[in-house]
Amino acid sequence: MDKEEERKISDSIKKILNKNHLLTLSTSKNNKPHSNTAFYTFDKNMNLYIWSEEGTVHSENLKKNRKIAINIFDSRQKWGSLLQGLQATGTANIVDNKELIKAGILYIKRFPASMKLVKNPKRFHDKIFETKIYKIQLDKVKVFDEKAFGKGGSRKISLRR
Repeated sequence: MDKEEERKISDSIKKILNKNHLLTLSTSKNNKPHSNTAFYTFDKNMNLYIWSEEGTVHSENLKKNRKIAINIFDSRQKWGSLLQGLQATGTANIVDNKELIKAGILYIKRFPASMKLVKNPKRFHDKIFETKIYKIQLDKVKVFDEKAFGKGGSRKISLRR
């Protein structure tokens, strides 16, 4: 794949990430799949960040199996229109204390109302909330973008880490 094609795919992914706010996160443990939705933010390297309660099924699953799959798309798209969305695989980890401030600031910028609860980016991991911010590092992405790539147009890319 040439640099121009890679840039076009990357631009498409970033547009889809910017345009949407929810993802579907799929996890599994002991061959039992589970999917949930979560609000996300992201950084310039296309790492995604979600804020989640510790006792949820997906949080418990991630303790045993960090491998994930995600979908991001606008569910209001009309059948037959030029569709956009992405599917990806990767790994999810609780952000460490060094990365918590960065991830917290990204989350607050994207969802300013969260500041009413946390007051400070360090508090996303506060025991009072029993929550954590997870970093999702994508490795393989399939972007479906008929606006950029034409009808039926999808592209796959492996992200270098």
